[in-house]
Amino acid sequence: MIERPHRDEQPPLAPLLEQGALTAADGHELVYELSGTRGGVPALYLHGGPGGLLMPGYRRKVPADRTLLVGLLQRRIGPGGLTGQTTANLVTDIEQLREHLGIETWIVQGVSWGSTLALAYAQTHPERVRAVVLFAVTTTGRWEVDWITEGVGAVYPEAWDALASRAEQRTGFRRGGSGFGHEEGSPRLVEAYRDMLAGPDPQGVCEAAAAWMTWEDTHIGIGLPTGAPAPAPRIAEQVTEADVEFARLVTHYWSYDGFVADWAVEWGAEPGSGLLGGMHRLAGIPGVLIHGRRDVSGPVRTPCLVHRAWPGSTLQVIEDEGHGGPEMVRLWCEAMDQLTGPG
Repeated sequence: MIERPHRDEQPPLAPLLEQGALTAADGHELVYELSGTRGGVPALYLHGGPGGLLMPGYRRKVPADRTLLVGLLQRRIGPGGLTGQTTANLVTDIEQLREHLGIETWIVQGVSWGSTLALAYAQTHPERVRAVVLFAVTTTGRWEVDWITEGVGAVYPEAWDALASRAEQRTGFRRGGSGFGHEEGSPRLVEAYRDMLAGPDPQGVCEAAAAWMTWEDTHIGIGLPTGAPAPAPRIAEQVTEADVEFARLVTHYWSYDGFVADWAVEWGAEPGSGLLGGMHRLAGIPGVLIHGRRDVSGPVRTPCLVHRAWPGSTLQVIEDEGHGGPEMVRLWCEAMDQLTGPG
């Protein structure tokens, strides 16, 4: 999902120390930046998406004088297209970056999709994780993906009808009998958009990207700062390469339920249990979960399930905020202040 900036007064950006890149084993370029203080507590930041960008605002959320903050731009679409785009490879990228920087353990922060990636990394490498801070919590399970792409149409029926109608006209997608969701035997809506975004016609790709980005703008709109103007519908002529890349990546990952349905099977979890099945891997690791009650894109059901399965976590639900907000940001800053403090 898209991350939205909140313009309430915030601390200054942690000073940028270094920007660098390294090459993953499969040839993808991994871009990163360091900020804060070189002798500080290491902390990783994972942005949203999939397909989001490393926006500078994340550098406001830590005490700059005692944090070595690492921001990773998750792998983009390369010459090989979506080849290599899996969550397992993203986790490998993170571990390669940690080794490259010579960091033993770090705090792992994740926002929206980044919280899915943070949990996947922490379950795979718990010995490298000091603590976890998750903001707008997701696990990218099948229920969550179907909700954000189909179920939430019950809240925004006009916008969802426009999204679904385009897929009906151009793919084998058929909506269910209730008018929402997909008919049995039909592709899921996210799969239909994945296919349209991979089509050979550049105009058709831009039109699909515009429809998808308009839908994203709509369903994350609840909880934006009071008085913020509603985003205008996207049009194909204004779609950027970054918009297309975002739409292709998010529909790719969501079509495969984040590649995490069987993530924890190797540690004894039931097939299909997703990241929730691997929460026992985080025993003894502190966790802070921050979520908005009005987040219709990612209902509070998900952080509640994560919290229930993770005794070492705390859950803070902000009643009047959605997929982000000033009080949620304050709690994020407070958590990082405490986790990087003495003792």
